[in-house]
Formats: sequence, C-alpha cells, structure tokens
Amino acid sequence: MSKVLLYLLASLLTQWVLAQDQATTLCGQSDFYNSTLVPYSFNNNAWGDNGQGYSCLRIYDDDTAFSVTYQWTGDASTVKGFPYVKADPSRLPVQLWNVSSLEFSAQWRTYVKDTENWSDEEQAIAMDNTGLRVNTAVDMFLSDNAENSTGLGPPIEIMIWQWFTPTVLPLGHAESTPEKDTVEVAGTNYSLYHGWNAQGQHVFSWLPHKNLTSVDTDYSPLLRYIYEQGLLSGALYMGQLEFGTEIMHAGEETHFEAWNYTLRITRDGDPDALPRPTTTTTSSSTTATRTSTSRTSTTTTMSTTDSATTPTMTDASGATSTANTASSVSPFAIGYSSTGFTFIALLLGIFLLTTSYTLMDNAS
Repeated sequence: MSKVLLYLLASLLTQWVLAQDQATTLCGQSDFYNSTLVPYSFNNNAWGDNGQGYSCLRIYDDDTAFSVTYQWTGDASTVKGFPYVKADPSRLPVQLWNVSSLEFSAQWRTYVKDTENWSDEEQAIAMDNTGLRVNTAVDMFLSDNAENSTGLGPPIEIMIWQWFTPTVLPLGHAESTPEKDTVEVAGTNYSLYHGWNAQGQHVFSWLPHKNLTSVDTDYSPLLRYIYEQGLLSGALYMGQLEFGTEIMHAGEETHFEAWNYTLRITRDGDPDALPRPTTTTTSSSTTATRTSTSRTSTTTTMSTTDSATTPTMTDASGATSTANTASSVSPFAIGYSSTGFTFIALLLGIFLLTTSYTLMDNAS
C-alpha cells in the first residue's frame, strides 16, 4: 500500500509542477482568468469586436507577465478592445477624496510582428505602415453610486495614458485646455483632456508629454487635481481599476507585452497608506515622443509628429464583463522565488517517482 501511495504522490506532484509552467491563453471576446498567484484578474475584453480581426491575451511567468496578440481592420475610428489586468477589488469602491495613493509600476512594449529587434525609427515606420492606432493606459470607472461603479456602464471614466501612437488623441482634445491642466508626476508632465464617448460616458484622459515604456509612481495627484479643480466631485466612487492596451486598428499582427506590474489603491486610514504627495502644476504645450522599446532602457527618444485624427473612445461593457474577485497571492509563493520553487518541486517529484519505481521493481 505504501508503494502505491508513494507512486500516486509522485504522479500528482509531477502533474502539479507541469501545470505551473503552462501559460493561460484567453481568445474569446470576454474570456477572463482570476489568478491564484497574484492579486489580479485578466480579461481579453474585445468589447468592440467588428468581426474583422482577433485578439488573444496570454498570461505567463506565474501570472507576473502578460501579452496580447492582435490584428483589427475595418473602421479605424472605433475601439475594438481593451485587454487588461484588473486590480484586486478588495479596496474598491472608494470615494475619490479617500484615495491616499494609486500605486502603479510596470514595464511594457508594443511592436508589429517580427520587428521587436528593430530600431525605434524602423519600428515607428512599421507602425505607420500598418496603420497602428493604440495606446497603453491605466483605466478607472466611477459613479455617484457605489454599486453602479463596479457594474456595467458607469457614467464616468478616467484614463492615464503612458504610451500612444501619434495617430490617436483622447476625447475632447479640441475643446480641452491641456496647457492649463498640466500636472507633474515623478518627473513627467501629464496634461488633461475630457469629452464624451459614443456610449455617453464622460471620459477624462491624462496624456504624458513623452511616451513611456516603464513607470513606477503614485498617480493619486492626477485624481486629486480633477476634483480639487471642480471638474468632478470627490464624493464619486471608483469601482474598477485596470491596466492594458486600447486597440482601434492594426493592419498586421501586432504584439503588446507587459511585465513587473503593480496596480493597487490605498485609502486614507489603511495601515499601508502613504503620505500624500505634493502636486506640481505647470503650463506647457503637449508634445509626444516615442521611447525605446528595449526592456533595459527607456531613455532613448525619437520625436514624432502630433498628427492625431479621430479621438479614441472607450466603453465599460467589456471591461466589467467579469465581476469575479481575483484571489490573494498563493501561499506556495511565500518565501520562494517561483522559478526556484518549481525547480525544487520538480526534483522532488522526479526523486519520488524514481524511488517508487525502484521499490516496485525490488518487490517484484
């Protein structure tokens, strides 16, 4: 009996190890995945699917990285999707004036298929040639009703862009006053635009004055500016917090990759609440630069022409298609690196499996 139990244990452990190395892929319009390793959920969120393309979101490296492979043609003025990673909702909804910090850190890159090793200039040409219209952004949905802020179609959206192609600008870019509404966060100036999308949502969008490929900052000053300037009420509830890429058009297969991400809210009174940072407001014109897509450098820049055409439009329907709660960090990850733990478990599984076979051979 002990030999049988040992064999079963070895088999189960080996299967578990193999399962940890498998990536999760989401290709359905609203396919979602709730991680048990990190406090996030993921959604392919192709909410504007026009039947003329595809999008697949892949989660890997113990859910600490994800990529999106997509190609969308048809009307280039409409959003096809916003594949995203979604923050643990345990501290949501929260009223804007009770947000102590909005911590966001990540690295990312976007490239047309087979151009990932090209220079910045060559990649920019490839993006222009394929008609790429995308951005990378943190996205939030708000309402004056706490329950509505976590459901379908909240009336207010706040986006913080980090990277975008020069062919897109946010809603309201013609009527907004970005030269006045500019705030510096972690050495980068962001300017505010706001307008209404086709779904009737009031959308506020912060644009950086240069494209970024990594961020490690607290974005709460951008939220605070909006209600301190009387543009929105601080009593509004934020019910959803996401990070992803908004896609309007890609004539060829294109890839978005993100890794090392942290996205979380702390509220006034939380034990880990940070001191509120000082907001610096400046006046400057909005310009865009394309940064290096190298994983090790974000300092090389190339100027681009600010030639936006149709503004982007976003929608909460796909973004809220899964109300499932992301699980907490797995206890198996505590005290070990994921790679080291997997390696140790694999060795143990091989040892137990070999031992069980040896015992059975000796018994026979």
